[in-house]
Amino acid sequence: MSNEPPDDAPLSKHSFPNDLATEPFAAVFRKHFAALKAAHEAQPHEGVLIAAVDGNGLFDAHAHLRLPQTGIAHLIVGRHERCDVVLSRDTDVSLRHMLIRATRGPKGQIHLRAIDLRSRVGLLSEDGKRCEAIASKGPLFLQVASYVLFLLPTGPALKPWAGDADATWRGFAPRDQEILPAPQALKSRAAPSAGSVRLATITISSNSPQAGDLTSTHAVWSDQLERGILVGRDDRCSHGGVEEGNLSRVHLVLLSVDDEVWAIDTASTNGTRAYNGPPFRQLLLTGETHLVLADALSLRWAPVVHAIRA
Repeated sequence: MSNEPPDDAPLSKHSFPNDLATEPFAAVFRKHFAALKAAHEAQPHEGVLIAAVDGNGLFDAHAHLRLPQTGIAHLIVGRHERCDVVLSRDTDVSLRHMLIRATRGPKGQIHLRAIDLRSRVGLLSEDGKRCEAIASKGPLFLQVASYVLFLLPTGPALKPWAGDADATWRGFAPRDQEILPAPQALKSRAAPSAGSVRLATITISSNSPQAGDLTSTHAVWSDQLERGILVGRDDRCSHGGVEEGNLSRVHLVLLSVDDEVWAIDTASTNGTRAYNGPPFRQLLLTGETHLVLADALSLRWAPVVHAIRA
């Protein structure tokens, strides 16, 4: 039997390998500058390059998230083979560890947001602060377990990198970043913050042999959606603790982007679809919507017609 702690264990203090604990992000960037520059130049389209360096200092993986015409895209990072960026060399990386959201800002700048998906070890910002969500206008650099991640905007509007690693690094400054409050479980009973707006009602139901016949209804407030609402089997998700084997621990995220609300499948094993529709990875919720998670759980999203102030 594996000695690895369960993927839904609480956040705990994590010690990093000596080479990355003492080596600043700039030094890791300098060490892998040639590979990072080549990967960046190979992506002429608007989007974000995600590059990972593992705890042994090896350039382990990279992927490109291209922005569609809508200007909104999402990507899942984790140890599970279905993730968009797979970090397989460290068991402290959770199966589905982090959601990355990229959007086009009003002046064309790429805005990034990284959201921890209830992982054991969370995220560390560039200055070593523990965070469960962080936003950036431009490049974003994070530590995930023993990995260093570089999130680097791409596209024709960006100034080309310099031929020198240090000059390129200096060109990333100053970085406009903000550590955000943690995402919330849908079943959280915490009162909405002052000024928040009630946006919708969610009804979740299941009639599977494992879970039995269950139905729950939740009011959804704007501050919850800004942080992200997690739906899944994890104890801290809305349907947490239910022995529904087809449902992933963190299966779906509901997230607001400006005035829009998106449902984002977190690279789940058994997928998410609209009722009588095909599976999706991201879906804009434009009105009352019936979603099916892993053919095991029904989620009905019903927007509130007249918003109610908290």
